[in-house]
Amino acid sequence: MKNMFKKYRIDYLLFSGFSSFITVLLIVVISISYTLSTRETVNMTSFYQQRVLNELYNKIDIQMRSIEQISLAAARNPILSEYSESSEDAYVNYRKLEELEAFLASITYATPIIQSIDFYTRNAAVANPQSPVSFIEESQARQEEWYPLVDNTDFTWIGEHLTHSYQGEQATVSFSRKVYSLSGDYQGLLVLNVKASVIQALVRGETPDANRVLLDSGGRMITITGDPRLQSMVGRYMPEMGEESGFMRSSRADDSVFGKSGAKDHLIVWAKHFNVNWRLVELTPWDQITRGSVHTAIILSLAGITAIGLSLFFTLSLSGQFINPIRLLLQEMVRYSNSTNKVNLPEDYRNEYGALFMGYRKLIDRIQSLYASLEERYAEQKKAEIKALQAMINPHFLYNTLDQLNWMALAAGQDKLSHILELMGRMFRIGLSNGESLISIREEFIHAQCYVEIQQLRWEEGLTVLIDVPEEIQDYYIPKMTLQPFIENAIMHGFNERTQGLILITAKREGDDIFIRITDNGGGLKPHWDHPRKGSTGGYGIRNVRERYDTFFASGYAIDIANNAGEDGTTVCIRLPVLSSKTLNAMNTPRALQGIVRQPDDSGLWY
Repeated sequence: MKNMFKKYRIDYLLFSGFSSFITVLLIVVISISYTLSTRETVNMTSFYQQRVLNELYNKIDIQMRSIEQISLAAARNPILSEYSESSEDAYVNYRKLEELEAFLASITYATPIIQSIDFYTRNAAVANPQSPVSFIEESQARQEEWYPLVDNTDFTWIGEHLTHSYQGEQATVSFSRKVYSLSGDYQGLLVLNVKASVIQALVRGETPDANRVLLDSGGRMITITGDPRLQSMVGRYMPEMGEESGFMRSSRADDSVFGKSGAKDHLIVWAKHFNVNWRLVELTPWDQITRGSVHTAIILSLAGITAIGLSLFFTLSLSGQFINPIRLLLQEMVRYSNSTNKVNLPEDYRNEYGALFMGYRKLIDRIQSLYASLEERYAEQKKAEIKALQAMINPHFLYNTLDQLNWMALAAGQDKLSHILELMGRMFRIGLSNGESLISIREEFIHAQCYVEIQQLRWEEGLTVLIDVPEEIQDYYIPKMTLQPFIENAIMHGFNERTQGLILITAKREGDDIFIRITDNGGGLKPHWDHPRKGSTGGYGIRNVRERYDTFFASGYAIDIANNAGEDGTTVCIRLPVLSSKTLNAMNTPRALQGIVRQPDDSGLWY
């Protein structure tokens, strides 16, 4: 994928990028503020709800315990525990029924929250229909819906249900207890029916619209206030509630409670004390708790939209101020031609745009000057080409002249002179080499051999030159006229005033380098030998080779000249890269471009 900053217009990128950044930043800020405010609201709500539930929990526990104590006291009273021991005397039995009815009725009168009392026993007598006490056959208890709760326990609470009394059907919360005689015989089931409205008032507290559920230790509902549909939700989350007080969030997936259209999350807060039978649960719709956070998020969104609108307006204005100078520069660049003399750019900018405009004006001036210079150079080049075409005749003339001199020397019997002329012709052809700067190592050594043979004709037996060049490196390339100046320097200066001399020339390849060593046994280097001297031919030739090597190969490849250690003579070490073609590039000179310089050996020579 291409970089969009290289593809689209700058004003579009600036506008869209800035607006996108503001939008994303606004969304992040609103999300974070909504999350934090919601979390804080939930924590505060659950904290205060738990405090309220704990207070209500204590009141409910006291009230329920009092009912349990009343039931226990009644069950242990001989009037109740010995009631089923009937006598043959009907009057005695009537008096016992009357006494028991009065005793139980006194409990309801003394405890206003008790709606009525039902006593399920064998041989139940008919009580006063206006009395809050009812005597019911034990067999009828098995037909009640709540009987499975009391079947396997001595006492338990029965959740909210309808009971029949002298006042009609009433919603009650009942506490049942089995009654035994002093001898341990089962006497019956005593059920104290507590007014459900009183328990609901305790559960509701001072919050009339609260959704609260009172559960017993087994998770069975005792009573509920608010939406009765929440009972199934509480039952579903009972396994997740711990033994102590806490809170959690319900899932919106509870569609079975409200249906898919009305599904909503709830905050569930519960109060539970250690070793106490009750659990008081309150459910609050999540949207009711987060209403303030949503309101804040809406305000932030409106403020953000306004901020985005203002940002976009200022972005358009600023982007226009930033882009207009660039657009002017682009228009001027498109309009420019060589015939244009005037650059129509503002001159009152003093910032970076002013520097760009000034630089562009200078560039145009330089281009126009360059055009004029190129026109002059083109005319001069034409003249130079004509001269070069004329100069091409000179080498051909020189070849023919040397050839004629050679035939004249042969005709005159001057074989030695003829051989010299032949060698000079070969040297001249290799030296010119059709204008090429690089020749093969084979040709370079042929050129050097020709020069050596010319010198040997003069020295006769006094000059010995040994050459050792491996065949595998002869096809690589080398700058022409590399060896001849050093051989000439050794003969002209090293063997000066001597009748004999030895020159050893060797070449070899090491890695990406080729090393050529020229060693003589002459008089060695004189002090300040490398200072340029007027009329010094050898010195000029060596300096010419150095300059060409610096141009070709930079500082990574060099020529080192030093006196031989402990003996007469001089050694020249030439190091150059392995060149497989006549074109100098990174493939031919990898180490030269990297600036790699080899270390000298013990003799101080680069090898």
